[in-house]
Parts: sequence; structure tokens; C-alpha cells
Amino acid sequence: MGFVVIGIVLVICIFTVTLVVIKKHSKGDIKMEVTPVCEGKNELDQAIMKIYFTFSIGNLAHRKKEIIGSIDWSKGWMPVCYNLKENGAYQKDRLLPVTNEETYTTFEINAKSAIDHLGQGEGYIVLVLEDPISTDKSRAGVILAVTANMVTYQLSDSTSWKNDFAVNH
Repeated sequence: MGFVVIGIVLVICIFTVTLVVIKKHSKGDIKMEVTPVCEGKNELDQAIMKIYFTFSIGNLAHRKKEIIGSIDWSKGWMPVCYNLKENGAYQKDRLLPVTNEETYTTFEINAKSAIDHLGQGEGYIVLVLEDPISTDKSRAGVILAVTANMVTYQLSDSTSWKNDFAVNH
């Protein structure tokens, strides 16, 4: 009976150590960076800001995965569209889904075409200044939720800029 208990404890210990090692190695090179770029003004005289994001999912690139992206932004700005580099080139801009949220929305990422063999990807989201407000700074944040092997990893980064730069650019 004692050997059975010791055997079960040993199997549980080996299983736990294996899971910890796999989880530790699967996180390698997971990172994200967000950068704002002012693109001038549109035909309605609204400031345009592109929020570029680059990301790396490291070893998760070689696993079956799903990716959902989201952006949150400062009041006064409105998201217009997004674009992802797929198969090495930017594709046509896609409209962001309409929601009741005023400062948050989600978008889809095709994990097969938007991530290269190194586990890296990039894209941008276009915001326009719909309602200039009295604050001198605005911000935007991008979050990616990568689900692989029933474990979800969250990558996020945010950025800010001075509104007078965007309006006067």
C-alpha cells in the first residue's frame, strides 16, 4: 500500500514539474510595443492618429492558437479602422465593429496569416479626433489575448501624446 501512495505522489510531482517547465518555456519572447504616429488631418479637418503595434508571441507561434485584439482610447477620439500585416504585407483597411462602448472595442486577428514563422506580427489602428476636448494629453492602449493550449496570455502596451501636437500637425 505504501508503494502505491509513493507511486501516485511521484507521478503527481513529475506531472507538476513538467507543466511548470512547459509553461516557463512557452513564454519566451512574448512582448508588445505600441507607438502613436500623427497622420495629419482628414477632409473633415479632424486630426488622424495611427496607433502602430508590434508583437511577438515567441514559442506560442508553433502551437494552435486564437488571438483577439482590443483597443481603448481617450474620450474625444473615435476608432475608424485597423489593418494587420498578413503574409508579409499590409492588406486592405478593415472597419472596426460598432459597439455601444465609447472608449473600447475589439477586433479579430487571423493567427495563421498575421504571425510570421518567428512568432511576430504588426498592425495599426486609426483614430480620428471627433470631439476636441480640453485635456492636453490623450492615450491609447492595445491588448492582445493569445489563447494556446487552453491557456490565455495577455500582451498589452499603451501610449500617450499631446493633443496640441495632433491638432496642429
